[in-house]
Amino acid sequence: MTCVNCARTIDIALRKSEGVKDVSVSFELGKVEVEFEKGKISEEQIKRLIEELGYRVVEDGQEGEKREIFILLTVILLSAPLMPLMFIKAPWSIHLQFILATLVQVIGGYGFYKGAYSSLKTGTANMDVLVALGTTGAYTFSFLAYTGFLNASPFFETSAYLISFVKLGKFLEDYARKKALSYLKNLFTSQYKSVKLVSEEGEVEVPVREVFKGSVVLFKTGDTVLFDGVVVEGEAYLDESILTGEPEAVVKKKGDKVISGATVINGVIKVRVEKIFLESFISKVSRMVEEALSSKPRIQRLADKVSHYFVQGVVLISLLTFGVWFWLSGDLQTSLMFSLAVLVISCPCALGIATPLAIAVGIVRSLKEGILIKKPEVLERIGSLDALLFDKTGTLTEGRFRVVKAETFTEKAYDYALSVERISNHPLAKAIVDFCKTQGAREVKLENCKEEIGLGITCNGILARDASFWGIEYNGVASVVGIGTKEKPYAVFYLEDTLREEAKEVINSVKRLGIKPVLITGDRREKALKVAKDLGFEEVYAEVKPQEKLGKVEELQRKGFKVGMVGDGVNDAPAMAKADLSFAVNTGTDITKQVGDVVLLSGIKALPASILWGKATYRKVKENLFWAFIYNSLGIPVAAGVLYKWGIYLKPEIAGLLMALSSLSVVLNTLRLRFKRQLR
Repeated sequence: MTCVNCARTIDIALRKSEGVKDVSVSFELGKVEVEFEKGKISEEQIKRLIEELGYRVVEDGQEGEKREIFILLTVILLSAPLMPLMFIKAPWSIHLQFILATLVQVIGGYGFYKGAYSSLKTGTANMDVLVALGTTGAYTFSFLAYTGFLNASPFFETSAYLISFVKLGKFLEDYARKKALSYLKNLFTSQYKSVKLVSEEGEVEVPVREVFKGSVVLFKTGDTVLFDGVVVEGEAYLDESILTGEPEAVVKKKGDKVISGATVINGVIKVRVEKIFLESFISKVSRMVEEALSSKPRIQRLADKVSHYFVQGVVLISLLTFGVWFWLSGDLQTSLMFSLAVLVISCPCALGIATPLAIAVGIVRSLKEGILIKKPEVLERIGSLDALLFDKTGTLTEGRFRVVKAETFTEKAYDYALSVERISNHPLAKAIVDFCKTQGAREVKLENCKEEIGLGITCNGILARDASFWGIEYNGVASVVGIGTKEKPYAVFYLEDTLREEAKEVINSVKRLGIKPVLITGDRREKALKVAKDLGFEEVYAEVKPQEKLGKVEELQRKGFKVGMVGDGVNDAPAMAKADLSFAVNTGTDITKQVGDVVLLSGIKALPASILWGKATYRKVKENLFWAFIYNSLGIPVAAGVLYKWGIYLKPEIAGLLMALSSLSVVLNTLRLRFKRQLR
């Protein structure tokens, strides 16, 4: 596919077919997913439908690439002699020009004709329509002049060079686009790859989907690790930037855990699989990225709409140009030249690829920094943020509590604590459960257990609450949790948490970006104020319940703030859902990662970069659209001959080259984002 109009053509054609229930076409990935009823249509029929539209359904694009390169070289070689032949006055010269131009029209033009026919058949119009009209017009005029039906000079070089230049430009654009999206392609084709399974019989190559938990898989230099697991043999340097955002390779040896998505830089390791591919980190990430690419931001929907009607408008302008020039000059050849130049200089592709390509590259580049952008709309909203609310526990702190002191007031205190706290995923509850296990606690059967977010747990009259419920002091520690009845505690646990090393720099970076950081936590006010002072917060809200966090987001929004929320726990989810933009820390709960617009895979340290990369990507989208718009706005009038009396005009073949290069310039501008290293 060359642009989003191609994707639309395939989408419309498939949806019209009986038995097709749903269609998803990704221009960025060159991928089509079809949900269909087997009794009414088959997979082969679907493939045939797509190929009838002028596209090729292949698992590996190498075959199609070789064919396109052969056609491109053929038309260039056939076109090259046409210019010198124009200056040879021998009678055979014009006949040879006719033969060469005809071969170019058939061999090189076939793809444009097929694409134009398929596009028009579905009620859409793409670049192929403009090129087919332009080349056919030039060739037909030259043929009529050649055969004597018109009293004019043939210009066979125009149609031949037009096809050659456009094909060359599109080849370069396609090559650059594939380079830009190579990482994304690799990510999505992981599920179709094979790996070397190690068994008693030796090494055997099997598809990733046939590898099960407990299997041992071999990974060598250059391989992508496709399973989460543990190294059982060997040693290697791994690039784990997809998880950590750090470019430095890390050493992995026997006993170390590895994460899918990492790349083996050097060495050989054998990994025991702990999660099958569909449950692996890379599989989950690829699904979230695919969901992101299937969603279109408002600016892309607008560009797609303009692109959809663009070709019809250009055809009308071309006809108008022909009519005006013929009325002014009475010269058929001049009128046709300007009309053809208008047709082929106009570029719906530049508009069509400007947004989706920049978004795809931006998502990939962010992913390599340990940032997963789940929704493209994030890119439109991220630049307008002026307030960021931060949860404390697990977000700005490590979230790995440890019990530093425990007091018991009954014989089975640890048993009760273990039994009550085991139903919660809260970091405090996990720490207490782990501690009780070290004390030899055994589970007691309790019923009617209920967790109230932000309050605690109740099981058969036994409560887990903040120790202040029983009037117990904190004595300087982060948290104190009590287990007992309403009347008295059975046990009291004193727990500590530590601030993340990078937290202070993150808050300073947020301030430098012109965004106001706000600390909002359910923790005690004294503790919240101390954290705020250590990290540099000027605004603090402490001892707030989940609904109060939500209320604070709404309050700031009513004051005109564009509010972002950074969190990791269940109690943050309502506020994150309401915020204009939400950031979920990867170590947090699943629900926050579902609600979050951005998942900070490498932790809170990736927050400033996520804002900067989001802004950079959206800036690139606007740049691409601006230049595509300016190109067409200036190119069409020049091609129409508005500046002709000053000696400025464009031949159709040069206009065609400029059209192809305009799309290439959009791709190359987007590639700058891929290789960008420093952000400010």
